[in-house]
Amino acid sequence: MSENKIDIGILEEKCSWLLHPRFFPSKIGGKPAWLDLQNLPIPFVLSCKKCKDPLVFLCQIYAPYEEDENSFHRTIFIFICRNGPCCQPNSSENFLVLRCQLPRKNPFYSYEPYEENENEVFPMDKWANLCDVCGIKGPSHCAKCKKVYYCSRKHQILDWQKGHKEYCSVVQQNPTSCKINNFIVTESGKSILFKEWELIVDEEDEEDKDNVDVNHEMEKLRKLMQEKKAGSLDNVSDTELEQYTRPLPEDKVFNKFSKRVARHPDQVLRYDRDGHPLWITGNSDSFIDIPKCQYCNGERQFEFQIMPQLLNFIDVGIDLNSIDWGVLAVYTCKRSCNGGPSYKEEYIIKQDLTN
Repeated sequence: MSENKIDIGILEEKCSWLLHPRFFPSKIGGKPAWLDLQNLPIPFVLSCKKCKDPLVFLCQIYAPYEEDENSFHRTIFIFICRNGPCCQPNSSENFLVLRCQLPRKNPFYSYEPYEENENEVFPMDKWANLCDVCGIKGPSHCAKCKKVYYCSRKHQILDWQKGHKEYCSVVQQNPTSCKINNFIVTESGKSILFKEWELIVDEEDEEDKDNVDVNHEMEKLRKLMQEKKAGSLDNVSDTELEQYTRPLPEDKVFNKFSKRVARHPDQVLRYDRDGHPLWITGNSDSFIDIPKCQYCNGERQFEFQIMPQLLNFIDVGIDLNSIDWGVLAVYTCKRSCNGGPSYKEEYIIKQDLTN
Protein backbone atom coordinates (compact mmCIF):
# COMPACT_ATOMS: atom_id res chain seq x y z
CA MET A 1 0.00 0.00 0.00
CA SER A 2 1.23 3.49 -0.79
CA GLU A 3 2.20 5.85 1.96
CA ASN A 4 -0.34 8.43 0.84
CA LYS A 5 -2.57 9.71 3.61
CA ILE A 6 -5.87 7.94 3.99
CA ASP A 7 -8.80 8.20 6.37
CA ILE A 8 -9.19 5.92 9.36
CA GLY A 9 -12.22 5.26 11.53
CA ILE A 10 -12.36 4.93 15.30
CA LEU A 11 -15.38 4.31 17.51
CA GLU A 12 -17.12 6.56 20.01
CA GLU A 13 -20.22 5.99 22.08
CA LYS A 14 -23.12 8.24 21.16
CA CYS A 15 -26.79 8.59 22.05
CA SER A 16 -28.86 6.38 19.78
CA TRP A 17 -31.11 9.22 18.56
CA LEU A 18 -28.07 10.99 17.09
CA LEU A 19 -27.52 7.98 14.82
CA HIS A 20 -30.95 8.32 13.20
CA PRO A 21 -31.02 8.26 9.36
CA ARG A 22 -31.71 12.01 9.13
CA PHE A 23 -28.16 12.65 10.40
CA PHE A 24 -26.60 10.37 7.73
CA PRO A 25 -24.40 8.55 10.26
CA SER A 26 -21.43 6.29 9.82
CA LYS A 27 -21.92 3.69 12.52
CA ILE A 28 -21.36 0.20 13.81
CA GLY A 29 -24.03 -2.12 15.21
CA GLY A 30 -27.58 -1.53 16.32
CA LYS A 31 -30.16 -1.35 13.53
CA PRO A 32 -29.31 -0.02 10.08
CA ALA A 33 -29.97 3.69 9.55
CA TRP A 34 -31.41 3.21 6.07
CA LEU A 35 -30.87 5.91 3.46
CA ASP A 36 -33.77 5.30 1.05
CA LEU A 37 -36.54 4.67 3.58
CA GLN A 38 -39.04 3.20 1.15
CA ASN A 39 -37.36 0.97 -1.42
CA LEU A 40 -35.66 -1.39 1.00
CA PRO A 41 -34.23 -4.79 0.02
CA ILE A 42 -36.60 -7.67 0.71
CA PRO A 43 -35.74 -10.13 3.52
CA PHE A 44 -34.75 -12.82 1.01
CA VAL A 45 -31.90 -10.59 -0.21
CA LEU A 46 -30.78 -10.11 3.38
CA SER A 47 -30.59 -13.85 4.11
CA CYS A 48 -27.41 -15.87 4.60
CA LYS A 49 -26.40 -17.77 1.48
CA LYS A 50 -25.40 -20.71 3.67
CA CYS A 51 -27.98 -21.16 6.45
CA LYS A 52 -30.78 -18.89 5.12
CA ASP A 53 -31.13 -17.09 8.47
CA PRO A 54 -31.62 -13.30 8.43
CA LEU A 55 -28.36 -11.38 8.19
CA VAL A 56 -27.53 -8.91 10.94
CA PHE A 57 -26.40 -5.33 10.38
CA LEU A 58 -22.66 -4.87 10.98
CA CYS A 59 -21.83 -1.32 9.88
CA GLN A 60 -22.47 1.51 7.45
CA ILE A 61 -20.18 4.15 5.98
CA TYR A 62 -21.53 7.49 4.77
CA ALA A 63 -19.41 8.25 1.70
CA PRO A 64 -21.05 10.78 -0.65
CA TYR A 65 -19.94 11.65 -4.17
CA GLU A 66 -20.63 15.34 -3.69
CA GLU A 67 -19.57 16.14 -7.26
CA ASP A 68 -22.37 13.85 -8.52
CA GLU A 69 -25.84 15.27 -7.94
CA ASN A 70 -27.34 11.77 -7.90
CA SER A 71 -24.97 10.65 -5.13
CA PHE A 72 -25.07 13.70 -2.87
CA HIS A 73 -26.06 11.28 -0.10
CA ARG A 74 -24.40 7.86 -0.38
CA THR A 75 -24.03 5.07 2.17
CA ILE A 76 -22.42 1.63 2.05
CA PHE A 77 -23.98 -1.03 4.31
CA ILE A 78 -22.43 -4.33 5.45
CA PHE A 79 -24.50 -7.23 6.84
CA ILE A 80 -23.22 -10.52 8.29
CA CYS A 81 -24.59 -13.87 9.42
CA ARG A 82 -23.97 -14.34 13.13
CA ASN A 83 -23.92 -18.13 12.93
CA GLY A 84 -20.32 -19.20 13.53
CA PRO A 85 -20.36 -22.24 11.22
CA CYS A 86 -21.18 -19.95 8.27
CA CYS A 87 -17.92 -18.08 8.86
CA GLN A 88 -15.25 -19.90 6.83
CA PRO A 89 -11.61 -18.86 6.22
CA ASN A 90 -11.18 -16.49 3.27
CA SER A 91 -14.86 -16.82 2.32
CA SER A 92 -17.27 -13.87 2.22
CA GLU A 93 -20.43 -15.92 1.64
CA ASN A 94 -21.76 -14.93 5.06
CA PHE A 95 -21.52 -11.20 4.20
CA LEU A 96 -23.55 -8.82 2.07
CA VAL A 97 -22.57 -5.28 0.98
CA LEU A 98 -25.20 -2.83 -0.30
CA ARG A 99 -24.78 0.66 -1.77
CA CYS A 100 -27.52 3.28 -1.69
CA GLN A 101 -27.49 6.89 -2.89
CA LEU A 102 -29.85 9.84 -3.18
CA PRO A 103 -29.77 13.34 -4.65
CA ARG A 104 -29.80 16.21 -2.20
CA LYS A 105 -33.44 16.88 -3.07
CA ASN A 106 -35.31 13.66 -2.27
CA PRO A 107 -38.62 12.52 -0.71
CA PHE A 108 -37.16 11.55 2.66
CA TYR A 109 -34.93 14.30 4.04
CA SER A 110 -34.72 18.05 4.29
CA TYR A 111 -32.59 19.88 1.72
CA GLU A 112 -30.73 21.57 4.58
CA PRO A 113 -29.01 19.70 7.45
CA TYR A 114 -31.14 18.84 10.46
CA GLU A 115 -30.56 20.39 13.86
CA GLU A 116 -29.63 17.97 16.62
CA ASN A 117 -33.01 17.96 18.34
CA GLU A 118 -33.98 14.76 20.12
CA ASN A 119 -37.67 15.71 20.18
CA GLU A 120 -37.95 16.43 16.48
CA VAL A 121 -40.76 14.41 14.89
CA PHE A 122 -39.62 12.29 11.97
CA PRO A 123 -42.61 10.14 10.97
CA MET A 124 -41.81 6.72 9.55
CA ASP A 125 -45.33 5.37 9.07
CA LYS A 126 -45.52 6.54 5.45
CA TRP A 127 -42.39 4.57 4.52
CA ALA A 128 -41.53 0.87 4.73
CA ASN A 129 -42.34 -1.14 7.85
CA LEU A 130 -39.24 -2.39 9.66
CA CYS A 131 -38.64 -5.55 11.65
CA ASP A 132 -38.93 -4.73 15.34
CA VAL A 133 -36.00 -7.04 16.10
CA CYS A 134 -33.32 -6.30 13.49
CA GLY A 135 -34.50 -3.22 11.58
CA ILE A 136 -34.66 -4.68 8.06
CA LYS A 137 -37.85 -4.67 5.97
CA GLY A 138 -40.75 -6.29 7.84
CA PRO A 139 -43.42 -7.61 5.45
CA SER A 140 -45.39 -9.46 8.15
CA HIS A 141 -46.87 -8.26 11.43
CA CYS A 142 -48.14 -9.61 14.74
CA ALA A 143 -51.53 -11.19 14.03
CA LYS A 144 -52.91 -10.06 17.40
CA CYS A 145 -51.95 -6.40 17.84
CA LYS A 146 -51.11 -5.72 14.17
CA LYS A 147 -48.73 -2.97 15.33
CA VAL A 148 -45.32 -4.67 15.28
CA TYR A 149 -43.63 -5.93 12.11
CA TYR A 150 -41.12 -8.69 11.42
CA CYS A 151 -38.75 -9.82 8.67
CA SER A 152 -39.16 -13.51 9.44
CA ARG A 153 -40.95 -16.02 11.61
CA LYS A 154 -37.70 -16.61 13.49
CA HIS A 155 -37.55 -12.98 14.65
CA GLN A 156 -41.25 -12.92 15.45
CA ILE A 157 -40.83 -15.92 17.77
CA LEU A 158 -37.75 -14.35 19.34
CA ASP A 159 -39.61 -11.10 20.00
CA TRP A 160 -42.55 -12.95 21.50
CA GLN A 161 -40.22 -14.73 23.92
CA LYS A 162 -38.32 -11.54 24.79
CA GLY A 163 -41.28 -9.37 25.81
CA HIS A 164 -43.79 -8.84 23.02
CA LYS A 165 -46.13 -11.41 24.60
CA GLU A 166 -46.81 -9.00 27.49
CA TYR A 167 -46.60 -5.85 25.37
CA CYS A 168 -49.06 -7.26 22.83
CA SER A 169 -51.80 -7.52 25.45
CA VAL A 170 -51.30 -3.89 26.46
CA VAL A 171 -51.50 -2.72 22.85
CA GLN A 172 -54.69 -4.70 22.19
CA GLN A 173 -56.36 -3.06 25.20
CA ASN A 174 -55.18 0.45 24.26
CA PRO A 175 -54.07 0.65 20.59
CA THR A 176 -53.35 4.39 20.78
CA SER A 177 -50.65 3.76 23.39
CA CYS A 178 -48.44 2.06 20.84
CA LYS A 179 -45.55 4.27 19.68
CA ILE A 180 -43.02 2.33 17.66
CA ASN A 181 -39.53 3.78 17.21
CA ASN A 182 -38.04 1.84 14.30
CA PHE A 183 -34.44 2.57 15.28
CA ILE A 184 -34.47 1.80 19.01
CA VAL A 185 -32.96 -1.59 19.86
CA THR A 186 -35.53 -3.75 21.68
CA GLU A 187 -34.84 -6.49 24.23
CA SER A 188 -35.10 -9.08 21.48
CA GLY A 189 -32.76 -7.00 19.32
CA LYS A 190 -30.15 -6.89 22.06
CA SER A 191 -29.83 -10.68 21.88
CA ILE A 192 -28.71 -10.68 18.22
CA LEU A 193 -27.58 -7.16 17.25
CA PHE A 194 -24.09 -5.81 17.76
CA LYS A 195 -23.32 -3.03 20.21
CA GLU A 196 -23.93 0.34 18.59
CA TRP A 197 -21.13 2.90 18.09
CA GLU A 198 -20.63 6.02 16.06
CA LEU A 199 -17.80 5.74 13.55
CA ILE A 200 -15.60 8.84 13.57
CA VAL A 201 -13.49 9.21 10.42
CA ASP A 202 -10.37 11.36 10.28
CA GLU A 203 -7.07 11.53 8.44
CA GLU A 204 -4.38 9.02 9.37
CA ASP A 205 -1.36 10.47 11.16
CA GLU A 206 2.07 10.48 9.60
CA GLU A 207 4.45 7.88 10.96
CA ASP A 208 6.16 9.08 14.11
CA LYS A 209 9.11 6.82 14.84
CA ASP A 210 9.90 8.62 18.09
CA ASN A 211 6.46 8.05 19.65
CA VAL A 212 5.35 4.69 18.23
CA ASP A 213 7.00 1.54 19.51
CA VAL A 214 6.34 -0.52 16.39
CA ASN A 215 7.61 -3.79 17.81
CA HIS A 216 5.44 -3.39 20.90
CA GLU A 217 2.33 -2.60 18.84
CA MET A 218 3.02 -5.50 16.48
CA GLU A 219 3.28 -7.85 19.43
CA LYS A 220 -0.03 -6.53 20.83
CA LEU A 221 -1.71 -7.19 17.51
CA ARG A 222 -0.23 -10.67 17.29
CA LYS A 223 -1.57 -11.47 20.76
CA LEU A 224 -4.99 -10.09 19.81
CA MET A 225 -5.17 -12.30 16.73
CA GLN A 226 -3.82 -15.31 18.64
CA GLU A 227 -6.35 -14.91 21.44
CA LYS A 228 -9.14 -14.59 18.91
CA LYS A 229 -8.05 -17.82 17.25
CA ALA A 230 -7.57 -19.70 20.51
CA GLY A 231 -10.91 -18.65 21.95
CA SER A 232 -12.49 -20.79 24.61
CA LEU A 233 -10.45 -24.00 24.73
CA ASP A 234 -12.82 -26.11 26.86
CA ASN A 235 -13.66 -29.46 25.29
CA VAL A 236 -11.16 -28.94 22.46
CA SER A 237 -9.09 -31.90 21.28
CA ASP A 238 -5.30 -31.81 21.21
CA THR A 239 -5.42 -31.70 17.40
CA GLU A 240 -7.75 -28.70 17.42
CA LEU A 241 -5.70 -27.02 20.14
CA GLU A 242 -2.58 -27.34 18.02
CA GLN A 243 -4.42 -25.85 15.04
CA TYR A 244 -5.61 -22.80 16.92
CA THR A 245 -2.44 -22.09 18.88
CA ARG A 246 0.18 -22.52 16.18
CA PRO A 247 2.39 -19.45 15.59
CA LEU A 248 0.99 -16.76 13.36
CA PRO A 249 2.61 -16.44 9.94
CA GLU A 250 5.87 -14.56 9.79
CA ASP A 251 5.57 -12.70 6.50
CA LYS A 252 6.49 -9.28 5.24
CA VAL A 253 2.88 -8.35 4.45
CA PHE A 254 1.75 -9.00 8.02
CA ASN A 255 4.70 -7.03 9.37
CA LYS A 256 3.82 -4.13 7.09
CA PHE A 257 0.21 -4.36 8.21
CA SER A 258 1.20 -4.32 11.88
CA LYS A 259 3.60 -1.41 11.43
CA ARG A 260 1.00 0.73 9.65
CA VAL A 261 -1.75 -0.11 12.13
CA ALA A 262 0.57 0.83 15.01
CA ARG A 263 -0.05 4.52 14.19
CA HIS A 264 -3.66 4.08 15.36
CA PRO A 265 -4.03 0.75 17.20
CA ASP A 266 -7.79 1.20 17.75
CA GLN A 267 -8.68 1.86 14.11
CA VAL A 268 -11.59 -0.21 12.81
CA LEU A 269 -11.80 1.30 9.31
CA ARG A 270 -9.37 2.37 6.59
CA TYR A 271 -10.97 4.45 3.83
CA ASP A 272 -8.96 4.85 0.63
CA ARG A 273 -11.28 5.26 -2.38
CA ASP A 274 -9.55 4.09 -5.57
CA GLY A 275 -6.55 3.05 -3.49
CA HIS A 276 -5.43 -0.37 -2.30
CA PRO A 277 -6.24 -2.54 0.71
CA LEU A 278 -3.77 -2.99 3.51
CA TRP A 279 -3.65 -6.79 3.39
CA ILE A 280 -3.05 -8.66 6.61
CA THR A 281 -1.01 -11.52 5.14
CA GLY A 282 0.83 -12.46 1.98
CA ASN A 283 -1.73 -14.86 0.50
CA SER A 284 -3.50 -12.08 -1.42
CA ASP A 285 -2.76 -13.38 -4.93
CA SER A 286 -6.11 -15.16 -4.97
CA PHE A 287 -7.91 -11.88 -4.28
CA ILE A 288 -7.23 -9.98 -7.48
CA ASP A 289 -10.17 -10.91 -9.72
CA ILE A 290 -12.70 -8.20 -8.89
CA PRO A 291 -15.94 -8.68 -10.87
CA LYS A 292 -17.46 -5.79 -12.77
CA CYS A 293 -20.56 -4.00 -11.52
CA GLN A 294 -23.57 -6.17 -12.37
CA TYR A 295 -25.75 -3.09 -12.96
CA CYS A 296 -23.65 -1.06 -15.42
CA ASN A 297 -20.83 -3.50 -16.32
CA GLY A 298 -18.36 -0.83 -15.20
CA GLU A 299 -15.16 -1.34 -13.23
CA ARG A 300 -15.16 -1.60 -9.47
CA GLN A 301 -12.61 0.11 -7.24
CA PHE A 302 -11.44 -0.48 -3.70
CA GLU A 303 -13.21 1.89 -1.32
CA PHE A 304 -12.55 0.85 2.28
CA GLN A 305 -11.70 -2.01 4.59
CA ILE A 306 -12.93 -3.12 7.98
CA MET A 307 -10.17 -4.05 10.41
CA PRO A 308 -9.93 -7.00 12.86
CA GLN A 309 -9.90 -4.53 15.77
CA LEU A 310 -13.67 -4.09 15.29
CA LEU A 311 -14.21 -7.56 16.75
CA ASN A 312 -13.14 -6.18 20.14
CA PHE A 313 -15.98 -3.64 20.18
CA ILE A 314 -19.05 -5.58 19.09
CA ASP A 315 -19.33 -8.34 21.70
CA VAL A 316 -19.08 -11.31 19.36
CA GLY A 317 -17.62 -13.53 22.06
CA ILE A 318 -14.38 -15.48 21.83
CA ASP A 319 -14.92 -19.13 20.97
CA LEU A 320 -14.26 -21.50 18.12
CA ASN A 321 -17.75 -20.95 16.67
CA SER A 322 -17.80 -17.16 16.65
CA ILE A 323 -17.52 -14.95 13.59
CA ASP A 324 -14.05 -13.77 12.70
CA TRP A 325 -12.04 -12.00 10.01
CA GLY A 326 -8.59 -10.67 9.27
CA VAL A 327 -9.63 -7.79 7.01
CA LEU A 328 -12.80 -7.08 5.01
CA ALA A 329 -12.05 -5.22 1.77
CA VAL A 330 -15.02 -3.57 0.03
CA TYR A 331 -15.05 -2.78 -3.71
CA THR A 332 -17.75 -0.56 -5.24
CA CYS A 333 -18.79 0.60 -8.70
CA LYS A 334 -16.30 3.25 -9.79
CA ARG A 335 -19.09 5.33 -11.37
CA SER A 336 -21.42 4.74 -8.42
CA CYS A 337 -24.04 4.03 -11.05
CA ASN A 338 -27.76 4.75 -10.82
CA GLY A 339 -30.58 2.65 -12.18
CA GLY A 340 -31.72 -0.74 -10.96
CA PRO A 341 -32.61 -1.36 -7.31
CA SER A 342 -32.18 1.42 -4.79
CA TYR A 343 -29.87 -0.82 -2.76
CA LYS A 344 -27.24 -2.32 -5.06
CA GLU A 345 -25.03 -5.22 -4.11
CA GLU A 346 -21.28 -4.58 -4.11
CA TYR A 347 -18.26 -6.83 -3.66
CA ILE A 348 -16.43 -7.81 -0.49
CA ILE A 349 -13.26 -9.85 0.12
CA LYS A 350 -12.63 -11.51 3.46
CA GLN A 351 -8.97 -12.22 4.10
CA ASP A 352 -7.88 -14.25 7.11
CA LEU A 353 -4.57 -15.24 8.62
CA THR A 354 -5.35 -18.91 7.99
CA ASN A 355 -4.82 -20.52 4.60
